[in-house]
Amino acid sequence: MEPQRAALGAVFLLTLLSTGCWGRNEEERLINHLLKEKGYNKELRPVERQQDAVDVYLALTLSNLISLKEVDETLLTNVWIDHTWNDYRLTWNETEFDGIDTLRLPSNLVWLPEIVLENNNDAQFQVAYYSNVLVYSNGLCYWLPPAIFRSSCSISVQYFPFDWQNCTLKFTSLTYNAKEIRMLLKEEEDEVNKWTVEWIIIDPASFTENGEWEIIHRPAKRNTYKHIPMESNKHQDITFYLVIKRKPLFYIVNIIIPCVLISFLASLVYYLPADSGEKMTLSISVLLAQSVFLLLISQRLPETSMSVPLIVKYLMFIMVLVTVVVLNCVVVLNLHFRTPSTHVMSEWTKKFFLERLPRILRMSRPTEAEPYWDGALPRRSSSVGYIASAEEYYSVKSRSELMFERQSERHGLTTRTTHAATVKPQDDGGVTDQLYAEIKPAVDGANYIIKHMRNKNDYNEEKDNWSGIARTVDRLCLFLVTPVMTIGTIIIFLMGICNHLLTCPSKETRMTTERRTPACCDHTAVTSLHSVQIQTFGVASFCLFHGS
Repeated sequence: MEPQRAALGAVFLLTLLSTGCWGRNEEERLINHLLKEKGYNKELRPVERQQDAVDVYLALTLSNLISLKEVDETLLTNVWIDHTWNDYRLTWNETEFDGIDTLRLPSNLVWLPEIVLENNNDAQFQVAYYSNVLVYSNGLCYWLPPAIFRSSCSISVQYFPFDWQNCTLKFTSLTYNAKEIRMLLKEEEDEVNKWTVEWIIIDPASFTENGEWEIIHRPAKRNTYKHIPMESNKHQDITFYLVIKRKPLFYIVNIIIPCVLISFLASLVYYLPADSGEKMTLSISVLLAQSVFLLLISQRLPETSMSVPLIVKYLMFIMVLVTVVVLNCVVVLNLHFRTPSTHVMSEWTKKFFLERLPRILRMSRPTEAEPYWDGALPRRSSSVGYIASAEEYYSVKSRSELMFERQSERHGLTTRTTHAATVKPQDDGGVTDQLYAEIKPAVDGANYIIKHMRNKNDYNEEKDNWSGIARTVDRLCLFLVTPVMTIGTIIIFLMGICNHLLTCPSKETRMTTERRTPACCDHTAVTSLHSVQIQTFGVASFCLFHGS
């Protein structure tokens, strides 16, 4: 039994080896038959007549939208380029070659249409890897090379960070003109229908979603330019459009919300008292913070003068308002520290800023409390006699003679005789003269103090009036700046919300094979997206009041 099993195994092994060698020989024989026996020349176009054109069908499969660099205006994508054409020289009878219906040939052995990306940004026109060409027995050639393209994309920053961009991948042949090859969009069919793939193909299983950009539309279009002769390479091309919308959450959380919060800190300047000395510090700090935000934004955007980004408009608007706040602080501090010795307040200024305007602004000035005395102050017992003598002396002398007795004698004036003077005073032993000598300096000092206090009260009252005017101006600026800042912020950011994309017309909607969902919109609408993107302030205002 053992020798028989060994013999059967040897026969089976020889059968497998002979079958494998025969299969390899048939494929090798087929390659020799196509390339050598038929005299295949890859430099010649696969046409029977010179005036015929080769139909090359093109499709694009997007694997990954890597990034869009706004500063360089470069779109980085990972794609697969689908080439399909027919080469009549690469046909064979399957029965003559053991039923082989498909052949994989290196791309350097067969004719290639040499279609390249025209709007590349790094001078790399070729694909990243030259994969094999799949050749069928009927002469159909299918080539699917991968590529990482850096294409130019004109950036419109008008509504940044609520913007969307229309980037294109424009393919053409730099070797053959429109009379030699005819570039067409790929066609697919099933048992019932046949359709043209007029969109960029996305395989959900292999596609990697970008964290910053969302793909909205992805149509494709074959362009022919009648004004350019067919002998030129510019006569035809196939353009794939990527209409992408930015996901603004990153910028809302990291830039917009902090910027808005810092901006409204400028309103708190009007609640700080002028004596604190912090009004200028806070306002200038807010101004510097806005300058830092403006610097950060400028590093993210291209250096273009076509339009001003929405966030830059807001920052400039806030910087102008904060500058006005700084000027208001200067004026308020100037008014607050004015004194009667440096400035004279006119009557109309006092009436307008201290009476009329405070009533309009609902401002009230605190009233000064009157001093409250709980009974008369007790007198010293030792001074009762002197006070009584002083009262008697006052009854004899008039007030003018008491105050100016020495001056009247110096100038030779006569004293006025009162009724009390005709009465002979009692013999007080010189107490009256002594009392007069003691009280006279006190009366003079009291008059001086009264005059000084009156002048000081007038000075302080005038100074308080200037401080009141400063508070009134402060409140007026608060009621003017805060609504302007709030309304301006709402209007500017609603302009970005009204920046909507065009929706796909139902009659122009195409269905993808993998999802059966709308893939693209009208070609004319897509090619005019950039012109629609440049909206005026009037259109944005219409959106605010009439809806989107």
